Amino acid sequence: MKRRLAILVPSLLVLALVLALASRTGPTRDAPRLAPVTEGPLAVWSPYQGKLEARRVEVIMSKFNGSATIVELAPEGAPIAKGDLLVRFDSSQVERDLLKLERDYALAKSDLERITHAELPLELRDLEAQLLEAQSLYESERQYLVDSRQLLQEELVSEQELAQQQLKVDQLQAKLEKLRTQLQLTREYLHPSALERARATLASAEQEMKLARKQLENCTVVAPADGVVVYRALNVGGEYRTARVGDLLFKNQPFMIIPDMRDLVVECQIPEAELSRIEVGREVYLTPLSYPGLQLRGKVESVGSMATVMLDRPGWQRFFRAVIGLEASDPRLRSGMSVQAQILSYH
Repeated sequence: MKRRLAILVPSLLVLALVLALASRTGPTRDAPRLAPVTEGPLAVWSPYQGKLEARRVEVIMSKFNGSATIVELAPEGAPIAKGDLLVRFDSSQVERDLLKLERDYALAKSDLERITHAELPLELRDLEAQLLEAQSLYESERQYLVDSRQLLQEELVSEQELAQQQLKVDQLQAKLEKLRTQLQLTREYLHPSALERARATLASAEQEMKLARKQLENCTVVAPADGVVVYRALNVGGEYRTARVGDLLFKNQPFMIIPDMRDLVVECQIPEAELSRIEVGREVYLTPLSYPGLQLRGKVESVGSMATVMLDRPGWQRFFRAVIGLEASDPRLRSGMSVQAQILSYH
């Protein structure tokens, strides 16, 4: 009996303790919570990933005819002003060619002046003098022929002498006609042709000289606008990298861009299912991933009219390109930065 009581009493004490704890921690009926109901704006913001870009980007490429070797290059990331040097190509060969072409131009110009003011006028005067001399001699011999006929009637000259004089007059007449024709053809055809040939030689030499000077100008590339120097990767000697001093570039090969960081936009890809949330003119808050504490404001400027496929997404997914214009820039921003865009979808 005592043994049973010894077991029962501790059990009752444990049960009482459990019931006491349960009564403290068990569910209780909370007092009702009240809150005032008021009218106010309701805004829904949709988040999208975007990329920061300059609205205006100047693409820099070589205008040098053929290949050109870089000898000087502006550092990447450096702020640049309009007219500042971006790249300089090796111009030694062009300078040597230009000296020869300038010499050829000077000789061609001298030849044209010589032909125009000396050679052709002297040739015309010589022909005119020969023509006058032949005309005078012809008239003299023709008159002697007339006199010889009268002398023949008086039997003072023979028939043979008269025939010889007639032959001489005919030869002088033929020579006179030849000189007249030569003078006419020289004036109408030979001299104009010689002048045209000399002018064409001078024009060709001048054109080649201008091209060489333009080629020399193309050895120096300056910034067309203010911005920041950004290199573009390209295939150089079997490597895909940015250009360096000593590399060989070809005409119309882009190797650098100058983005205008004063006017920036953000490009976002909007999924097809969420297109109805985006409208032109909607307010946007932008946060660069590099600067979480920097918040920028902007507005949706345009939404693409045709769906596109992204390379890193399944082919069945379609996206529309949205462009967001920033109201103000920040000196910390860089072209190509990733940006978190919160677009106002409903208000």
